[in-house]
Amino acid sequence: MPEDERLRHRLGLQVLFDFPEIIEAIDFASTHGFGALEINLGNIRFAEQLRRVGERCRIRRRAARVGLRLAIHALEGPSFFIPSERVRRCAVAELKETLNRAESIGAENVIMHLGFDMHYGMGSGGNRYTHEEFPRYYEEALFSALSELKDFARGRARLCVENVGGFRFQPAKVVLPRVLGESLGLCFDIGHIALLPEERHQEELNFFRRFRRYIYHSHLHDNHGVRDEHLPLGAGSNELLTYFRLLLTTRALLVLETRPRSAALRARDYFIKVILPGL
Repeated sequence: MPEDERLRHRLGLQVLFDFPEIIEAIDFASTHGFGALEINLGNIRFAEQLRRVGERCRIRRRAARVGLRLAIHALEGPSFFIPSERVRRCAVAELKETLNRAESIGAENVIMHLGFDMHYGMGSGGNRYTHEEFPRYYEEALFSALSELKDFARGRARLCVENVGGFRFQPAKVVLPRVLGESLGLCFDIGHIALLPEERHQEELNFFRRFRRYIYHSHLHDNHGVRDEHLPLGAGSNELLTYFRLLLTTRALLVLETRPRSAALRARDYFIKVILPGL
């Protein structure tokens, strides 16, 4: 298969609020030439559908019939940077349940966030974060949680840690190189990295280059370098080819995280007409 065709087969879209049913989203993705579909559990209806055994079987059969690869974006609220083991156990339990759902529908990847930290105003001293005050505590907590989830994910789906929030905290920078591999990998979000100042941007890009073999998933969207706009590819001001040349060296799913569905179609067309010829 030519390289262009292989890349198009990996191209998918993330669905959120403009589809009431996962089955409808599968049909839309298949009809419009996508090779993958990422189900975002921010849609409460999607979560309800995935709780039903019969519906999970139906989703799996429909995706297999049309040759569509599936992924799930886990809930974004749970955090591993809360100073409470009991709270973190809830985050682990939620992700395990999502991994079970992923296995049931035949999804390849589960995308997860590490969460955000609590910060405290210190008067004229600005804000202080708990991960900065207690880095060793969070290194141990994060290593324990991710190791457990990695073991649980084996044979179910691949967990993919996205570059947002706690991904950029120092404890994560220490722990991730120790646990990446096999059922635990990375989700490279090109819109998120594009927002970083130059030095931090280069540092994060180097991290992904170093661990490119563990990039299992990606989120594709554009912005103007100020805020996370989730624009279609080409609608912002970012140099996108740099990221795509890196992704070309991986087997990651290439998922358009642009909403609503009409924006995903514009992003798809830009990918085919502009990105592919430039690679």
